[in-house]
Amino acid sequence: MKLSHAQISFNESGTPVADTFTDVYFCDARGCEETDYVFIEQSQLLTRWSEFTQSYPNMPFVIGETGFGTGLNFFQTCHHYQRMLDEGYTLPRLYYLSTEKFPVTPADIIKALAVYPHLAPFIDELLPQYPMPLAGCHRMSILNDHITLDLWLGDIHDILPQWHVPPNEKHDSGLIDAWYLDGFAPSKNPDMWNDALFAQLARLTKPAGTIATFTAAGFVRRALNAAGFTTKKAKGFGKKREMLSARLTELASREHIVQTHTVPYYQRSAQQTSQTPITQVSILGGGIATGCLAYLLTQQGIKVNVYCADSDVAQGASGNDLGGFYPQLNAQASYASQVHASSFVHAKRFYDKLIAQGANFEHDWCGVLLVGFNDKVKTRQHALQDGQTWPDALIKGVSIEEAETIAGVAMPYTGLFIPDGGWISPPQLVKALLQLSTQTGLCQIETRTTLTPEQIDTLTQSPEHAVIYATGASSPNLPIPPLPYRVVRGQVESASATVQSTPLNTVLCHKGYFTPAINGYHAMGSTYVKEDTSCDYRASESEQNLAMHQQSLVECPWIHAMTLPTKGRAAVRCSTPDHLPLVGAVPDIPQQLNDYAHLYQAKPAYTYPDAQNIPQQYILTGLGSRGLTTAPLMAELLVSQLLGHPLPVSRTISEALCPNRFLIRDGVRRQDYLARFMPQNDSQGA
Repeated sequence: MKLSHAQISFNESGTPVADTFTDVYFCDARGCEETDYVFIEQSQLLTRWSEFTQSYPNMPFVIGETGFGTGLNFFQTCHHYQRMLDEGYTLPRLYYLSTEKFPVTPADIIKALAVYPHLAPFIDELLPQYPMPLAGCHRMSILNDHITLDLWLGDIHDILPQWHVPPNEKHDSGLIDAWYLDGFAPSKNPDMWNDALFAQLARLTKPAGTIATFTAAGFVRRALNAAGFTTKKAKGFGKKREMLSARLTELASREHIVQTHTVPYYQRSAQQTSQTPITQVSILGGGIATGCLAYLLTQQGIKVNVYCADSDVAQGASGNDLGGFYPQLNAQASYASQVHASSFVHAKRFYDKLIAQGANFEHDWCGVLLVGFNDKVKTRQHALQDGQTWPDALIKGVSIEEAETIAGVAMPYTGLFIPDGGWISPPQLVKALLQLSTQTGLCQIETRTTLTPEQIDTLTQSPEHAVIYATGASSPNLPIPPLPYRVVRGQVESASATVQSTPLNTVLCHKGYFTPAINGYHAMGSTYVKEDTSCDYRASESEQNLAMHQQSLVECPWIHAMTLPTKGRAAVRCSTPDHLPLVGAVPDIPQQLNDYAHLYQAKPAYTYPDAQNIPQQYILTGLGSRGLTTAPLMAELLVSQLLGHPLPVSRTISEALCPNRFLIRDGVRRQDYLARFMPQNDSQGA
């Protein structure tokens, strides 16, 4: 998960050279000219953009790139896109999916591209979002969200198989309209230019999609032809004699490739196509998931109706005054850790964007200190540090001296520090998201309102209307097939600050969490009471919370000066057996139990039918106590699925979040899904 930055030298002409590959990133001061000639012109992008919305009015144009490097190709593409917008062209939204194994540092990007001042506005807009060297997808946007950059960090042969292609009956769909087949020369980077690369290009390219590349190597041309592309040579740029362009023409030749990379029971079919645009979405809920969904959908021009059962929004688990914002990481990059790491980085970028747009919610990126309060925790923290799984920019070990400096109070413990973490006011955040949504004129909110099954059926009669359940702790009561929810009560205290505790200036996390004083109070929590849905405030849990903090921070005198809190708030969280959210289409459980009854026989995955779901109904729930961290990326994933846009997570992570995953796992293990998770399934419509 932790990657190394590119090691770059600059030659006498100021051209950046990759030390690992002993090759230049671009052609001296003519880099933009090379991009224009090799990629923009040979792919006929300007003409294709101008005509695209006529044929595909609701779909984005997607560029794929092998090797982001300094970002020159991306920024020059943005330059042409902006120029066409300025000239009055109606253009599709642009998605730019790029890979990079050795990310270039922001400082080196600025230095390398300083010779191109016309790119400066795009560089200045992107670099504040530029990711730390963490493997996976990093979604960024510029030009008022007209252009989305998905920068996938890691080895290209690990990345491309993880890109999701929405399915259809003939397996002739695709993801990429035009490829920039870049990267260092085949002679310098032979590990990239192999048969696995060309097979993935065939799988991912849309019918009639194109490839352009600076190289004209014979084995590249032959491999593209074998993968179903028709190639042609053109004059090369500058001193290069020839280059290649290609178009996908032989769909049959890639059928086996597509099949072997297809897992039908985890497929995420898009509801929106070029023929059936999504025009309206109804969201049931009123918390952080609802706020993120409404904001993202309205940013895409979709009308949204929010139906909140409470008297106001943010009355459930999102109603706590303050919440800690940090990921839950382990020494190994498990699925859960990958989800939390990616979600946290995405959420921080998302919140910073909201703030730049004028969203008003109390927060402080004061960092989060994970306290090594006993030997068991210290051993686990040392393992995380020694494993070198995560970048220091995400999480790093600190000494006792460093911990006390960070905390601002006595803290005689080592620990781990998350510098981008902090605290947020969840109810203020939810209201800010919904305010931005309503300001678009596309979002309406109805409180004290629930929808009956009959009303939902009426809404989904139109293929242009979808319903999303973002219902948190009330999810077990939904009129949909049964899913394995877990509800947990949690009480958080509003603890009066003391003279000794007031200097605290970071969030502390041990068995619970403790925030700096805001308006004279610390947020101190939380209890975890399984299968308890009562939200009354309990003095017994107040005592439990204070005792937990005093025992965990027993060597900190200031915690023992705290008095027993007498006010706070209890709420119910919704989680799942594997502690990961449920994100995607609502599965048709009876049909899937029938279709996948024999998964234990271990037949090839592609021999099974695509998953049958409840038409036009989707769910986003099970965020547990980490909604502030996970909600923005989970909402981005669901909106991308709905609209048929590229997904912002890997196929593996997407599968780990599918609402039908427990059913599939039980089918593989020959276990009874309903008996294990739904002992009262007859009342749930199963």
